[in-house]
Amino acid sequence: MKLVRYIMSACICLPFVAQAAQTEAERSLSIELTKAVIEVNASAPQLLDEETRLDSAATFRNFIIYNNTMVNYAAEQLDANAFAPLIEDAVIGPLCANKALASFVDVGVVMVYRYHGKNGQFITEVSKDMATCEK
Repeated sequence: MKLVRYIMSACICLPFVAQAAQTEAERSLSIELTKAVIEVNASAPQLLDEETRLDSAATFRNFIIYNNTMVNYAAEQLDANAFAPLIEDAVIGPLCANKALASFVDVGVVMVYRYHGKNGQFITEVSKDMATCEK
């Protein structure tokens, strides 16, 4: 029985240990994304327009995640299948042309925009891998 516990522990823990070390470039990116997130969170929550509030940002590996709330709508009031394309056009569409994000293109940051209703319930999430932008 002791051997089974040891094997189970190894199976659960080893994949995490094997992937835990960052390269110097990954560490540098993590530091820069953390700085960006700290800056965003220092001014959050912040109304972006009459419908959208930026609540917080987070980062993980090469992802930067923006958590937004649609302040005038509960999640069940919005059709996620109709809402996501609107966000794609308004938010994701202009990202590649944004000169301030040129460094994100170079290092392949994935920008994620999560939307919740005023009741806190999840609506949808859209993302852009900045490495796919033309250089």
